[in-house]
Amino acid sequence: MGVESKFIPPVVDTLVNVFHTMMQITPEVGEANIKHDSAARGAVTGLMTMQSDQVQGSLSLSFTEPVLFDMAKRMLHTEINEVDEIARDLAGEMTNIVVGGAKCVLEAQGYNFDMTLPQIFAGEHTIEHQFDGETILIPISLEAGDLFLELNFTDHSVTQ
Repeated sequence: MGVESKFIPPVVDTLVNVFHTMMQITPEVGEANIKHDSAARGAVTGLMTMQSDQVQGSLSLSFTEPVLFDMAKRMLHTEINEVDEIARDLAGEMTNIVVGGAKCVLEAQGYNFDMTLPQIFAGEHTIEHQFDGETILIPISLEAGDLFLELNFTDHSVTQ
């Protein structure tokens, strides 16, 4: 693992804190591995890019249907049973909250990131990170099922 390995702890810690605070559950974080394909592991994915003078990259959260349905029930007190606008909005909002929280932690470490708004993909889809770094895949287990965190960062300060 390359430059992205130093971004894993702030992102994972933020994700765990967000789910614990907003849903009163503690995610179980799986082992980080290099991802060799672009297939999404979930039904809905939120993807955001982050850029600073030193580093550029992207993060995605790919949610399985059971996780999205549980999030809607816990956070919105709404029952859903299909990937609809509510499910897509939840995936985007949770991605935005996690990436925004990680951005704050990373700023304290000297990185000044600009972020994009989340792109949302649903149904059978791929996740294209658009950067030269390795894509790191981290499975996250929740009571309702799994979600998948992906990080892809590249250090571009040495090429400027």
